[in-house]
Amino acid sequence: MQSLFKKISICLLIIFFAVFLGQTTVKAVSSKNIIDDLDYLTDSEILTLQSDIDNIIADYNLEAVVVITDETEGKSSRDFADDFYDYGGYGVDGDYSGLLMLINMAQREVWISTTGRAIDIFTDSRISTMVKNVTTSLSKGSYYEACTTFIRDVKSYAKMGVPAGQHRVDEESVDNSTYFQRVLRLMKSFYVYLIAIAVALIATLIASSSSEGKVTINSGTYEEAGSFELSASRDDFIRESTTRTVIETNTNSSSNSTTHRGSSGRSHGGGGGGF
Repeated sequence: MQSLFKKISICLLIIFFAVFLGQTTVKAVSSKNIIDDLDYLTDSEILTLQSDIDNIIADYNLEAVVVITDETEGKSSRDFADDFYDYGGYGVDGDYSGLLMLINMAQREVWISTTGRAIDIFTDSRISTMVKNVTTSLSKGSYYEACTTFIRDVKSYAKMGVPAGQHRVDEESVDNSTYFQRVLRLMKSFYVYLIAIAVALIATLIASSSSEGKVTINSGTYEEAGSFELSASRDDFIRESTTRTVIETNTNSSSNSTTHRGSSGRSHGGGGGGF
């Protein structure tokens, strides 16, 4: 009887320690800022990334988040990233400053969403560079390398701060349609045809009024026939003159931060691409 009791006690202790150790392990790798639904990252990698993000929050007052998933609830990568950040309680200060990188494995897309001061720091040009850097690693299946590259770029640009000439541009004010699309849109306008008819009428009136009288005086009216004769001709090369013109380029485009409104009502910037 004592032997049976002893065996039961030992089994209960084993189960207790197994459950306790299991809970301890889960708590050890739990991370607010690294959400890996697909278990691509090891426990130690998650802890390292979380530590780096903690430093970013402390040093630059910006929160960084990484989400790896294949379930975006039917939303686009952009909308899911914006909503995950907004409704997940992320952000520093009253403007919720920070950024989130979504690795969407269902669509094989990456999207970086910015909020608050991060919109101004991470311009369209900088986001484009970050996406390019990250997709190089993702296309090889190196997910931890992609995360460390993202965090490295966040630190680098956060240290640089807001670039000179930076300004926000609402995407609704930007016409991204092609020239052909703009022409088609213009052709659908009733006013275009009214203007064309008016111009045609004015041109016709001018042409008809100018043809009422004919000019009869020309270069031979007062010149005696045969009085002018060209006896010799010569071409003399005097000098060569070269003119250089500097073509101005729009340097401010690299400082744009294109923004849009998320479902929460907050303003977001960002960009993404496939891998």
